[in-house]
Order: sequence, then C-alpha cells, then structure tokens
Amino acid sequence: MDAVTPPGAGHEAAFRAPIAHIRDYEPGADAEQVAAATGIPFEDVVKLASNENPYPVSPSVLRAIERQFDFLHSYPWEDFGRLKAAVAAANGVPDANVVLSAGSAQLVLNLPLLYVDPGDEVVLAPQSYALYEAASQVMGATLRRVPLKDYRFDIPAIVAACGPRTRIVWLCSPNNPTGAVVTADELERLVTQVPETTAIVVDQAYREFVDEDDYGDPLALLAAGHRNVISLCSFSKAYALAGLRLGYAIADPAVCVMLDRISEPFLLSRPACAAGLAALDDDEWLAASTRTVLEGRALLTRELTALGWDVVPSQGNFVLADTHGDGRALFRRLLDEGVIVRPADGWGYPTHIRVSVGLPEQNERFLAALRRCL
Repeated sequence: MDAVTPPGAGHEAAFRAPIAHIRDYEPGADAEQVAAATGIPFEDVVKLASNENPYPVSPSVLRAIERQFDFLHSYPWEDFGRLKAAVAAANGVPDANVVLSAGSAQLVLNLPLLYVDPGDEVVLAPQSYALYEAASQVMGATLRRVPLKDYRFDIPAIVAACGPRTRIVWLCSPNNPTGAVVTADELERLVTQVPETTAIVVDQAYREFVDEDDYGDPLALLAAGHRNVISLCSFSKAYALAGLRLGYAIADPAVCVMLDRISEPFLLSRPACAAGLAALDDDEWLAASTRTVLEGRALLTRELTALGWDVVPSQGNFVLADTHGDGRALFRRLLDEGVIVRPADGWGYPTHIRVSVGLPEQNERFLAALRRCL
C-alpha cells in the first residue's frame, strides 16, 4: 500500500515526517469480508494467510483464562512476575534476561526507541517482516536494505552494510515469508564481525516449528557473552494465542531494564498472563499441535511441488511457492473459492503465494480449490 503524504496545510502539517511517510501494514484478507463478498458461509471460509495456528487452543489455557474473569478489576502484577519466571525457566535463563510484552511486535516497536537516533542506521532485508522497517523509520533511521539471496539472509552482505552508525540488524529466523533460517555458523559469523554497539535482533516467532539441526540459536551466543544479541519470541504462533497478544524478549539484563523502562507498567492483561503460564505447562498439547503443523507443511510442500511449482524449503508454519504465474491473480481466484492465502508481491515476489499450514481438512480444501483454479 502506498504511503500517504499529508498536505502542507491544516493539522496534518503537524505530523512528524518519518511517520507520515511510513507504508501502511497490509494484513491478510479477513474471513468475514470474504464470506460477505462471496456468499460462502463464514464457517466454510478457509483462512491460510496470517500464519496463525489452526489447532484448537489447549483446554488448560481456556480454563486458566476463565478463572481470571472474577479478578479483572485489579492489575495483574503478581501474575506478571510469575509468567516472567516461567518464561525464564522454559528458556534456561535468569528472570533478569526476560522482558514480557503484548506480542513480540510491541518489542519490535520499542527496540528502535532504545537504540536509534535520527540518522542512525539499521540493516534489514526488504523480503522480511514489514514492521522492522516501519518501527525503524519512526525514529528517523537510515535504512540499509540488503536483499535476500536465494531466499536466505545474505550474511556477508549484511556485515558489509554495517558501519559505525549501525544500531540494529534485524533478522527473522525462520524468516517470514520465505521460511528459511539463519544457521549457527552464519549467526556466529555476523555477531563476531559487527561492533558490540550494534544490536543483533533475531525474531524467533516461528522457532517451535524448526526441525533443522543447524538452526542458529541466539540464546547460545547470549550465554557466550555476546551482550548485543536479542531474541524475540511469541505465543501467537505455536501456542495459538495470537488473539491474546503475548510475547517476550530474551536479552542481556541491561537491555531488559531499558526495555521495561519504556514499556507500559501493566502492559499484559490477567487473561494473557494466565494463558501464558498454562501454555508453558502443557507440553503434550504443544507437541501434538506442532506435529500436526509439520505434517501439514510436508503435505503442502509435496503437493505444490507436484504441480511444477518451486517451493522454498520452509522451517515455519507456512510455505512460499513460486507459481510461475501471476500470484495476485491466483490469490483472487482462490478468494472466490472461499480460500484465503497471501500474495507475495508486496515482498517483491509477484509470481509467489504464501500459504499458512492449516488443519488437515483445511489443507485438503485449499488443494482442491487450487486444482479448480488452475
């Protein structure tokens, strides 16, 4: 979507220029809107566009949320502390290394507040999560865009793009929309070749779906003494809690103190805290959910490859596929079938679509609709 430039007169002239020129975020199509436009019943619309976990939420999480309804009049400070301790224990770090947030996206917004002055530089890939760019622009950052190479982060080019004013390098691993990861060697090479004053931010929103042995773990580098490494994690994907907005960062204690300082004191709701605690305690549900997603990812990869498409090997809960045609036109045809996927032209891949992994019946519904469209 094009950026909106405010006129030079009237109240709009008071808007800060960096914010006025940010491109609006383009979310996946809404199931209710598709149902209304096509006449297809809402319950028959299949949304595979936003990388949401289709697996039903853990029953223990639902019970934990319900128990909070009688206490919504009070702030969740005690539960907030318990959740921070549980997150720390689950990741094998002290409590001081954890910052909780209302979704990891809030941390993406806060990190440039901490690191970036106008004119400072950030390094990012244009074929990645759009919020990195927008959050950096808010603070007047100079963007150093390093395109992906064969759908992967180009680590040598990223190192070359870093200079004395580089404050943040944004990585997403597995990357959205390609599903590729940064390997352990690549991550170590990057961290050891940039100044300590450059924050290496690794967004691990999809890490629970990784089954590749050579996945680069930012927590190992943090434990080894690299204080500029920051990991962002989310309950939105593997834990199916996107609607509650719950995430966290793992970082050096000094970084955590500053991130907490610029965050709202009571930024998590009681239901969100309770849900996070219950989710971390239900390993059986997480294993079953993740197994279903990985099976679905393998199915989609296999079936789309059989169509003659080029499917990018993915470690996320989605696949990116080159259709060798007009990806947005195919997206529109699938909408008429009541199936929502994501066209990838906004990332510079006009012949690609990104498909989130659904439940088995949703995956089959998508494949049947796709065959009719083709």
